Amino acid sequence: MLTPLLLFVAGLLALFFGAHLLIMGASRMARDLGISGLVIGLTVVAMGTSMPELVVGIMASVQNSPDIAIGNVLGSNIANIALILGLAAIIRPIPVQMRLPAREVPIMIGASLLFYLFALDGILTRSDGGALLAGLIIYTVYLLRGARTEAPKVEAEYKWFISPGGTLAGHVVLTVFGSLILLVGAYSVVNGVEHVALLLGVSELAVGLTVVALGTSLPELATAVAASVQNEGDILLGNVVGSNVFNVLAVLGIASMARPMDVSRSVMMIEAPVMLAVSVLLLPFVWTALRLTRLEGGLLVATYAAFVIWVALPN
Repeated sequence: MLTPLLLFVAGLLALFFGAHLLIMGASRMARDLGISGLVIGLTVVAMGTSMPELVVGIMASVQNSPDIAIGNVLGSNIANIALILGLAAIIRPIPVQMRLPAREVPIMIGASLLFYLFALDGILTRSDGGALLAGLIIYTVYLLRGARTEAPKVEAEYKWFISPGGTLAGHVVLTVFGSLILLVGAYSVVNGVEHVALLLGVSELAVGLTVVALGTSLPELATAVAASVQNEGDILLGNVVGSNVFNVLAVLGIASMARPMDVSRSVMMIEAPVMLAVSVLLLPFVWTALRLTRLEGGLLVATYAAFVIWVALPN
């Protein structure tokens, strides 16, 4: 039992470092190709932090483990809002200057609702996955158009966040190497979930919702900490919201196209409504003076703690 557990933990760490290398390489490569820092932050970085969820979701779907794929996405989205944004706000209230993240929150809510509607029949079909991916394309176009209307100081904020240095060839190597590490990490995690579930005495769905979700959310957490230290609320909120939209539209879209996935009754009764609820809960926060306060952050963290306790309770 110890060896599979160690491989599982090593897999989570590989997901984090693989995503870090991929984001570093891809963002620098995009910068060298003349893409603006704001566009890179809204697309490459936000999507890059969701790469662990994507590779885990695809691998779990191919191996016919839908509980892991779906639980990972829902758990990650709940953790991104309730835990990561909550902790960041407790450390330092999050100011937001951009108009785009506030407009993105309703899109995040819409994506969560779309998943719920598609899953009502108990399965995510390939056609459902195609519709989710179509939504991703529309969302990306919306981001690119919205980026043009943001203030120059926001562009400067995102440009600063992309670390300098390196050559184009080096960036390509970093991106490819990071992707390979992600694949190895995803394989170790997906194949270790059963052992962790037995060790903890819970279901694979519960492990996906908590342990795996927290592990695949490490890139979002690292980005949030760095943005919070520099008081970059736009990057912090934009990354979380963008990552959540990408998780639903891209991860579940691609995973269900790879193989239709059964959706458990528990997901429809508890986890999906919780994901939708915390998404809705964020809306008044970002619309009240565009600032997430310490009190609001504490409420979000308390919500996440209650969710984890609920999931860990015996069925």
